[in-house]
Amino acid sequence: MAVKIDSSTFHAMEQDKAIPSTLEKTSTAAESAYWWNTSGQDLTRMLQEADYSQDVRHQFLSYYRDVICPRLGNRPHDGSVKSGVGRDGNPFEYSFELKGTTKKQAVRFVVDVSELRPADRNNPLGIATSQQVVDSLAERSPGFDDTWYRSLSLWFVKSNLSTEEQQALIAEVGYQTSVILGFDIHHRVSSPQHLPVLGKVYFPPCFVAAATGSTRWQATRLAIRQLPGIDTYPNILRSLEKIEEYLSTKPKDWEEGVRYLATDFLAPGKARLKLYMRYAGDSFDDIWDYYTLGGRITGLEADKEKFRDLITQTSGGNHMTDGGAQEPRDQRSVAPVARKATAIYMSLSADNACPTPKICIYPANYAKNDEIIARGLDSWLRKQQWDDSEGTLEEQVKRVL
Repeated sequence: MAVKIDSSTFHAMEQDKAIPSTLEKTSTAAESAYWWNTSGQDLTRMLQEADYSQDVRHQFLSYYRDVICPRLGNRPHDGSVKSGVGRDGNPFEYSFELKGTTKKQAVRFVVDVSELRPADRNNPLGIATSQQVVDSLAERSPGFDDTWYRSLSLWFVKSNLSTEEQQALIAEVGYQTSVILGFDIHHRVSSPQHLPVLGKVYFPPCFVAAATGSTRWQATRLAIRQLPGIDTYPNILRSLEKIEEYLSTKPKDWEEGVRYLATDFLAPGKARLKLYMRYAGDSFDDIWDYYTLGGRITGLEADKEKFRDLITQTSGGNHMTDGGAQEPRDQRSVAPVARKATAIYMSLSADNACPTPKICIYPANYAKNDEIIARGLDSWLRKQQWDDSEGTLEEQVKRVL
């Protein structure tokens, strides 16, 4: 589908080539322009669809153009190393955030700026390019703090190993993305010097697990317990214990379903620790059991049928939801990007002694096409009275893409 671009912000910025970057460019102007003219247009249209102000759009997109795009390297080709983010190996995932408490949408995305195009053959697990972006956030993000990021980088990133050892880990894991950066884009700009974003970082536990012979869950739980000052946040440890208790009742291969440990670029005590745990089966009853940690997280029963209905509608009715017997799958096989499994997201914070859960579903595994997914989601939103009278999400996404 061809969509006409009609963004005054994008066209104005096309003429504005004089906004200085605080960082040295790391790719040619032509290659940087490729990412700006593709992903930059996507994000421009998303911000426009979500009704961001002109000031916020310009401030964020200027940063995206001048800092992110030059660090994405060359445009991809058939021989390019694939990112560990997208289902097809692309370095992005975008999303609109909808909340029942407000009609206003927010735009979020994650990006992998690892040196993949061309690939760094000598230090393939290095995060120098990602660190440059983090440094730029430190200069321009209100409340920025990288205490937990630095600790988790030392734990998870294996760029200190020899080239041969790094390549062996990559061969075992199946990709070479050490960290992924995330951005929640706010609707307000606090000052001209600040970015309207909350920065986040995601660490896959696969490399340290492979290097130490542990499971991905063991690598992740130890990473949390070694964080500086973690004992001063007992609610985080109580939440972690609930997950530990639940997984101790499951087969050992469930411990291989951990996909990411993420945190915010905020001070300890304000930053969340977010666990993404993949479930390899299709039984809704098992998914719900994981979501509630076997009943350890209470007060969620009112939402159970809403989730069941969401999964059914967005998958075109092809998702198994009756709790019947499942053909077992290897949890480790769904951790790479080849198949997107259902994910249980657990947010641990200093304010809550119990994890806050979410379910991440991937209806593309079951629905025949994207149209079924979009229309099923719109139908579900109408049922929950979350729909927007001005249009559907299907129409909105078509205008973006």
